Amino acid sequence: MLSARNIAALGFMTFAMYLGAGNLIFPSFLGYQAGDNLFQGMAGFLLAGVGLPAFALVIVALVGGSDNLTSVLPRPLATTFWIMVFIVIGPAFVIPRAITVAYQFGFSPFFGDNALGPFSIIFCIIAVLFSLYPGKLVDNLGKWLTPALMAILLAMAIAALLFPSQGISQATGAYVSSAFAEGVTQGYMTMDALGSIGFGWVIFRAIKSMGVTQPKAITRYTLIAALMYAVAMALVYISLAYIGASSVGEYSNGGDILTTFTTTHFGILGTLLLGAVMILACLTTIIGVTTAGSEFYSRTFSNVSYRNSVLVTMIIGALVANIGLEQLLQITQPVVVALHPIAIALLLIAPLRRLVSMSGVLATLAAALIFGALDALHILGSMPANLDAILNQYLPLYACYAAWIVPTVIVLAIATSLTLFARSASARVITENSIELPQK
Repeated sequence: MLSARNIAALGFMTFAMYLGAGNLIFPSFLGYQAGDNLFQGMAGFLLAGVGLPAFALVIVALVGGSDNLTSVLPRPLATTFWIMVFIVIGPAFVIPRAITVAYQFGFSPFFGDNALGPFSIIFCIIAVLFSLYPGKLVDNLGKWLTPALMAILLAMAIAALLFPSQGISQATGAYVSSAFAEGVTQGYMTMDALGSIGFGWVIFRAIKSMGVTQPKAITRYTLIAALMYAVAMALVYISLAYIGASSVGEYSNGGDILTTFTTTHFGILGTLLLGAVMILACLTTIIGVTTAGSEFYSRTFSNVSYRNSVLVTMIIGALVANIGLEQLLQITQPVVVALHPIAIALLLIAPLRRLVSMSGVLATLAAALIFGALDALHILGSMPANLDAILNQYLPLYACYAAWIVPTVIVLAIATSLTLFARSASARVITENSIELPQK
């Protein structure tokens, strides 16, 4: 049985892996746009941006680990899915973006763009040192890095409450008439559910490293970690959204809002505080995705060691951050958007996997992939104008970038119903044959 301190550290570790730079910038800009409709906007944002990732962790816990999410698939297909997930949330997307964002807020105000290379090397070395010891991840993240991050965020939240601006701004854009729906859309766009299924590898290993071996106990502690993550992340989101809603001026993104806020209230110290927040947030996320991917590779491929996987992942991520991030983002963003519906579809299938045939599973995932691809084209602005107008009028949730949901749920419901019908018919035949007496 884990002590209260270890449980708290586990929850902090889970929270830290999710809290990247985007999770700080999104809610502050949402609050700025939602203004006096902040409550409705944040309700929708929390539902999708916190509820969906927490739901993913709950499913991962109930099925006994992230790898069991794909146990219904043929092994080559399952392996391909995981490789794609860990590439896009690792060296091809999350890691290089986190490196550049950490540098932008932490060092760019003082050194311009001239020190990104040296910063990347030092930053990645620190991340490697933490990632090489996954058994100590709870101690490193949960007991050291996360409390420091939370202390800085708490200072910002207290400053927002003690020294409010002139008042809450008025809602703008979609938040004027449909704040809740727009909040749901923005929460969904964090894509944190994709991170959840990857972080499941880390959380299960972390719990086992603390001496817990019983499956039911591992499930219970994962559920506790999911709850702690949800509460902590919701509080951070609400605080940052309030900062945005009470900000006065013209802003184009959440980063500018936070920069102005910290500079106004803390002066040069504010610049250092925001830089520290961004660096710690990016560092903890990089450690999480690197550890998760390396755990998968070392367990799946016998000739790949955990240590080498960590080193290769970080080297590639650092190179991409310095020589080709913008070009690669144009390629990887559609993949991230398309993988997200497949990941959620697997979460929906997991509780029903004994009731859905293999053909039903594949049909459900195909629906998620096809309509998820439409969402990807829509998000990226690559959908032809005529087709975009038709889909916007006739395809449910297309305007919310979630056109995949209704078709996927319908296909899953049909597949489940067909399986139950077939089993019922088979059971009736067996019953009739068993009671039929032989004729003399």
